[in-house]
Amino acid sequence: MQRNQQRAAAPPTRLGWQSPGRRRWPWVAGGLLLTLLGAAAIVRADIAQRREAFAVDARVAHRLLSQGASQLDAVLATLVLLAPGSGDADRRLPALLPAVLQVFRRDVGQAWPDAALAAAEARSRALPAAQRHAVLGSVDTQQQQYTVVLAGDPASYALRVDARRLVPAEGWPLAAQGPVRAALVNGQHQLVLQAGAPEALRPVGLTSGFTFSKPLATPGHPLELQLQRATGPAQWPWGWLLAWTAACAAGTAALHAVLKVRQAQQRSAELMRMAQVARLNTLGELAAGMAHELNQPLAAVLASTQAAQRLLRPAEMPGDDGPDLASARQALGLAATQARRASDVVARLRRLVQDPTDGMALRAVDMQALVVQLLQLMAPELQRRAITARVQGTAPPVWADPVALEQIVHNLVANAMQALEAAATPAPAITLELQAHGNAQARLLVRENGPGIAPEHHSRVFEPFFSTRTGGLGLGLPLCESLAQAMGGGLVLRPAGYATAGPVKRPADSTGAGAEFQLTLPVAPAAACQR
Repeated sequence: MQRNQQRAAAPPTRLGWQSPGRRRWPWVAGGLLLTLLGAAAIVRADIAQRREAFAVDARVAHRLLSQGASQLDAVLATLVLLAPGSGDADRRLPALLPAVLQVFRRDVGQAWPDAALAAAEARSRALPAAQRHAVLGSVDTQQQQYTVVLAGDPASYALRVDARRLVPAEGWPLAAQGPVRAALVNGQHQLVLQAGAPEALRPVGLTSGFTFSKPLATPGHPLELQLQRATGPAQWPWGWLLAWTAACAAGTAALHAVLKVRQAQQRSAELMRMAQVARLNTLGELAAGMAHELNQPLAAVLASTQAAQRLLRPAEMPGDDGPDLASARQALGLAATQARRASDVVARLRRLVQDPTDGMALRAVDMQALVVQLLQLMAPELQRRAITARVQGTAPPVWADPVALEQIVHNLVANAMQALEAAATPAPAITLELQAHGNAQARLLVRENGPGIAPEHHSRVFEPFFSTRTGGLGLGLPLCESLAQAMGGGLVLRPAGYATAGPVKRPADSTGAGAEFQLTLPVAPAAACQR
């Protein structure tokens, strides 16, 4: 008894049946996940494409700058070899090479105009004659210019170079007003070839963007080319991302609609099957009820006719029995014969259709899973009526016919929905509670928080053709009772406030007296559950 009370007081357990809002969340999450994965792939492809284009332009710029620097080295070597006058070289070279701004010559015994040139010549002269090359002199970061010096005999030469003209403008691979910043770096000195986008207009990203760094391929110009292009979400292909998002949303919605239609078709087919089974069983109950109702008057006719026969027997006094009495006895005998024959026919019809359980296949059934599946089938009706349905408790597998058990639960839930809708109950709710009753039985309690059933009707709810609902046929509950009894169980109406262990208070979620039906079924054998 104590265990039953504790089980009745246990909090309800939510099962697989969920509200439409919760069932919609997996689709929303799946659509978002697909959108994010596709968007990530699009962004990665776009970044990879822009990085490759940047790398190609960077390699071209490095090659052109290295060629320009090598050309200046060759010019210095030619000047040292030919030793032309400084005036001639100063006039001709800037015209031929736009990068050369000025030519310096120092003969033996003369001094350089700049101490940095003298130091650079000393470093160049310190190199082996076979490996001697130009050396970087001064660097002017304000004018973006630098000088290179090559020591020679009888004269040494130096060139002032405009770093921005090492490559002709028409051959420079980067857009002049583009987003890429380019600079030639030597230690702390930076010769800016291209400023790139202004700081305020550079896209903000999580990294420094695309970068390239490589020294020029000539020892006479120890400069490193550094390129940088800031990149961030502002440069992502938002058009493609929006198109992909719209496509994912449309595809997810279409798939959800198709699956929803398919589920609705499956639900309709299942409900149609249950309705067909219910109609057949209801027809059996109807025929059984008709047989029961007609058998009584036929029996009365038979009894009356037999009594008339007894009353019309010949008297003991001779001469009292005339020819009319014989005819009457003959007619009453024929009536009795026909009435008996009709009674036999009705009895045979009743025996034929009285048992709707003919052909039942009893086996172990998980009542909990069956109830949850049935609520899923009836979910549209529950939603339309704004009725909350829940399952609580647990019970072991029962020994029953799945179709018959499904029909019983369907009928009880349908009756509860109709009662709640007819009474306009506020916050209507249906609770299906599973209980284990000892080791041999399991119970299913179906209750609703409506007005309940009047006490004077409790004894008649299982009578054929009796219904508390206007227009009701009154065969659903008798059929459910017959099915339950055929499976070795029973179905009863429990009064308000009744509990397994005795009178207790109603659950806190019940706002009205309501009606509560108790279905009891035998527990499936252990061997059947293992199979």
